[in-house]
Amino acid sequence: MIKTFQELLEKTKTAEKIEPKVVEQEVWSSKEWERIGKTQTEEILRPFLAFQIERAPKNMPEIYGQYASKKISFKDFKDLYTLPALVKDTTNHSIGFRKKVRTTPYVMLPRDVETAVSIYKSGGTRGMPTPTFITEWDRGIETKAVKKVYEYMGMTAKDVLLNTYNPTHKGGLWNSLAGLELGAKVLTRRTTDTAAEIIETIKHYRVTVLATVQGPLNEGDKIKKGGGVDFISLIEAGEDTLEDFVQTLFISGYKLMPEVIAWAETHDKKVANALGSSEAIPQATGTIPGDICKYNNLHLLNGPHYVEIVKQESGQLVPVKRGETGILTYTTIAREGTIYIRYAPGDAAKLLAYSGECDCGIKTPIISDVRRIDIPEDTITAGCCIG
Repeated sequence: MIKTFQELLEKTKTAEKIEPKVVEQEVWSSKEWERIGKTQTEEILRPFLAFQIERAPKNMPEIYGQYASKKISFKDFKDLYTLPALVKDTTNHSIGFRKKVRTTPYVMLPRDVETAVSIYKSGGTRGMPTPTFITEWDRGIETKAVKKVYEYMGMTAKDVLLNTYNPTHKGGLWNSLAGLELGAKVLTRRTTDTAAEIIETIKHYRVTVLATVQGPLNEGDKIKKGGGVDFISLIEAGEDTLEDFVQTLFISGYKLMPEVIAWAETHDKKVANALGSSEAIPQATGTIPGDICKYNNLHLLNGPHYVEIVKQESGQLVPVKRGETGILTYTTIAREGTIYIRYAPGDAAKLLAYSGECDCGIKTPIISDVRRIDIPEDTITAGCCIG
């Protein structure tokens, strides 16, 4: 069993393939992942990725059957670039899985998983929701990784965290569990609580950290996020209470609006954003304090997942260069449940800074301008990330 990050470094120097489960959960969610450079990160992840690449066609054949004929050696991390993007809806250049899920959702459950699983459905903003199957081991890793996000945002065990996210959503549940990992006092909003009742809770329990959505960019977003309570509605219900008690705002799910940033700066509040989805949490985070990495500029997070911003070049999906916009993909490395390899959920992002360019101490690249795109294939082949 690999119990420390140093053991991990030593083990991966010579191994061809390693099963992620031989690594303790705490190692997968360690801050050491953000203290090493891109090259060393890829060297460490290569044998684990090789394991998942071999595992995927055997245990999710309806999704990754074509990998079996590729005979990918993964002696070099760049072999990853030869693999196509995984998307929900099939295109000329990418693997799609939504149509297969319509027949049976269990194509997304690896056949070698024999333990209990939780099933989390995606938002389904562009069609039928798709499932992600998560084991207890997977949950432990991701919630510990979200705890790390909290720490980057300046939260401590002394905080009182109120989580207003929908508790039936994976991200909403993970936020509360991560607060417990941190050692904080955690309150979770009841689905029936109104904005006025939330304000009373903040006052009565002296809440110092508020985890919430900022308010919908449009009505459709509000419906999909299971709306009802958001930061804008809380300001309307009790701005004085927010000023008196809340010190940190953890807002994710949308690009931070200028109005929210202005409110936080006016009232000397910390505000940070993070990126995640039902398929993989977390993917990127802002920090407090941060120089470049604040508000909508987010450091990539590695370890349990590997995140890329890619463009098409010479028939392959390769990393973009600084200042370029590409599609966001992620690969689940430390995952027992649903395997995602170069999955493009439908987000574009710009690579703002390379590894090591930020003075906050985190050495991972910084992305910005994360936004939804209608069809990832359009961006790959005919849009902003043509090489």
